[in-house]
Amino acid sequence: MITMKSWQIIAVMTIMAAGAGCSKRYNPANTPFAIYHPIAEDDVRKLEKGITTPEETIKIFGEPAKKSISDEGEGYLYGYLGDTLTVRFDNSQKVSSFFYRPAIFEPVEGNTDYNKKKINTGKLKKIQVYNTTRYDLERWFRKASKKERTSDRFRYTFIRKNGTLVVYTLANYEERVLSYTFTPAL
Repeated sequence: MITMKSWQIIAVMTIMAAGAGCSKRYNPANTPFAIYHPIAEDDVRKLEKGITTPEETIKIFGEPAKKSISDEGEGYLYGYLGDTLTVRFDNSQKVSSFFYRPAIFEPVEGNTDYNKKKINTGKLKKIQVYNTTRYDLERWFRKASKKERTSDRFRYTFIRKNGTLVVYTLANYEERVLSYTFTPAL
């Protein structure tokens, strides 16, 4: 027979187990999204039909998200949630064709009030992919100079006196950071 005290113990243990599963750290394995890496148009222009090899392609873009093989040769697919690049190689291991499709971001809003301020570069070290949110960024760097959106991501651009920080986040209520780059001013 289960007593009232037993039910209380079971209830407390159930709440503790549920709380353990709800930690603040975000587990990327539980998301359908991959880390977003923009594909630079200048890098795409380095591909030369009949000349560039798979090894050279990997040097430029890194390992592809997917590889395929057919009777016509090998294929590499780069990108997910935005910029995509498909590179096909013929049987002689040279680029036979490639197709680049950049993501189109639509402007949403912006704020130029802080363009004369500096980015605290020490705070850049605090940015963690999947764990930092847009709200953290605004607390550290104030409002973004430009905010743009696709159906899957936001791109925040913080233009400041000492450089430009570009951050890509998920386009959901949490807006967790997928990737970021900081380019110091010259």
